[in-house]
Amino acid sequence: MFILEYIHRFLMAPIVCIVSVRRSRGKTRLIEYLVKELKRRGMKVATIKHASEPFDMKGKDTWRHTEAGALEVACITPRELITIRKGDASLEDGVQALHVESDIILAEGFKRSDKPKILCADSVEEVEEALRSISNIVAVSGSIVDTADQVEVLRKKHHDVNLMTPEEVAEFLRSLIVKDLLKRLPGLDCGHCKYGSCAGMAEALMEGRASLDECIVISTSISRVFIDGRMIPLSRWPQTILKEIMLGFLRSLKLKDVKLEDASKVTIEIRMKD
Repeated sequence: MFILEYIHRFLMAPIVCIVSVRRSRGKTRLIEYLVKELKRRGMKVATIKHASEPFDMKGKDTWRHTEAGALEVACITPRELITIRKGDASLEDGVQALHVESDIILAEGFKRSDKPKILCADSVEEVEEALRSISNIVAVSGSIVDTADQVEVLRKKHHDVNLMTPEEVAEFLRSLIVKDLLKRLPGLDCGHCKYGSCAGMAEALMEGRASLDECIVISTSISRVFIDGRMIPLSRWPQTILKEIMLGFLRSLKLKDVKLEDASKVTIEIRMKD
């Protein structure tokens, strides 16, 4: 997909699911640790929880609102804001419902999603069951990593499985965030910012010490091209040509309800596959 005039704040943060094949395997405990640790390092974390039971209880006022036909209910308490929407929902619906910018989204559950997953397990048998039934497991954590004999057996039988302590999971997520931020930068290592390289700026962005506006390539661009989220570096001349070609095309459409001269930016997407 090509994108002109990319708006970075609408880029979706990376999503990682914390899953298990049994209950009470430490998913919530791991997420608690990861949120605290990543926040301590300066990162912003949002979470999504998959629950097997309805959150809104029958007989409650909010339940009565939705039963009466309200499309969505917002419940405001002295400490929180909760929105309730009836019907089936997916992980993607949960992501769309988040109203904060975050560096990463941790989802508890959602075994059937295609997102990368950290498996919490107690035994080799659970890991093997998960490998047969759950896709895209990138690491295994949980109490199994603290059991030496289980670790030894797992490494012998499945040497390609990544065993991670909670601390190692936090570092893995940190590197994932840096890679995601790096995709938003031109990758030119032009030396015009104070961070030395795009990788250095990505680290600073992650820690909240930098803004994308500090990238001179991004802040001074008049048109930009992205392929699957990665900026294609263009010098001033191709940027100008691209802008004039696209504006000429749009003017030829003779749009009645749109005043092109009043627009502040134009976004064009080209999908390469149907």
